[in-house]
Amino acid sequence: MPGKANPETDESAVTLWWEHHLSHTHAVLWTVILVATVGDILLTMTGFTVGLQEGNVVVSTMLAEFGLAGLWLVKFGAMLWLVAGWRLLSEHNATVFLALFAVVTLAVVAYNAVTILQYRGVITAVAVF
Repeated sequence: MPGKANPETDESAVTLWWEHHLSHTHAVLWTVILVATVGDILLTMTGFTVGLQEGNVVVSTMLAEFGLAGLWLVKFGAMLWLVAGWRLLSEHNATVFLALFAVVTLAVVAYNAVTILQYRGVITAVAVF
């Protein structure tokens, strides 16, 4: 599916491109994404304090190069990418885009939480079906 019209080709499209309305569905998805991202950051920092290593190669490299600021840079870059995708995609595609990002972020939060709990000995095993 094509994205929104190029603002340079049609003057009426400029208004459409700049006036991207926040639907109820998108508001819910943005809330889930922001809460999950905060959870991801907090759990990542908690994992560092208990001695775990970062599993994401990009984040790991940024942490090695810039310290904790590297984590924030990666998260900020992801948010910029997400906002750009949301603004430029059609309503339907933007919904799918946000939903996929929300699901992946929630999965990362769940994985981080289980990993920390296992490392701390709170849980011993998790069955994956």
